[in-house]
Amino acid sequence: MRYISIFLLIFLFIVLTNSLFGQEDTLGSVGFGFSFDPTKMSELLYINFSPWGLQMIPTASSSAFVFYVPINVSNGFRLEPSIGLFSMSSSSTETSTTPVSGYPSTSSTDASVITLGIRGTFKSPLSNSLVLYFGPRLEFGIVSTTYEHTYFSNYPVTNTKNGEKTITKETDITFGGVLGAEYFPIRKFSVGGEISLNYVTFGNPDITDEYYPPQSPSTYTTERKQHTLYTGALFFLRWYFL
Repeated sequence: MRYISIFLLIFLFIVLTNSLFGQEDTLGSVGFGFSFDPTKMSELLYINFSPWGLQMIPTASSSAFVFYVPINVSNGFRLEPSIGLFSMSSSSTETSTTPVSGYPSTSSTDASVITLGIRGTFKSPLSNSLVLYFGPRLEFGIVSTTYEHTYFSNYPVTNTKNGEKTITKETDITFGGVLGAEYFPIRKFSVGGEISLNYVTFGNPDITDEYYPPQSPSTYTTERKQHTLYTGALFFLRWYFL
């Protein structure tokens, strides 16, 4: 406990005395950057229930690359909107060498996740080339999945297509805090890394089922309470061009 207290005192001293460190004025600077999660530690799983089984689909912060627009509002504060994209598609087909009802059978899954985020970080320069920063982050994960299973039977007529398509849409929200460091090897370019603590609340999915042979589609919303808490780590590259 004593060491933790000493660490916190040192950290607060650095933050409160950042005006003592000389760093070039970056008021109004705008840039472009991206983060890379090599271990995908922030990957979450969305479980899609259907009559044909369970499909586990990466979602929320599952993209390994996320793009940012760092905006230095002042020497000590930065806003950073972000966008990330994840997409996946898979399919499988089972066939039989003998004429058996129910074959061929095909299953396919398509999923996409768009993440839109914003973070506000307080910067504490240690020198002209090294900056510490910390602050909150907010992110929305817009999730869309489609699962389809079809097979052919001889009822009511030969080669009748049977099956179901399930379309799921939801929005997940991530709240978190970040602590990172940014190093400038040259004037307008920086490399860095950060750690974060994140809390994700999953939205209620809107589910639509379509059937083969055609029937009236059914649409319903699942009342779900699901959340997760996780730590993450990212590497950053940023380039300030304005």
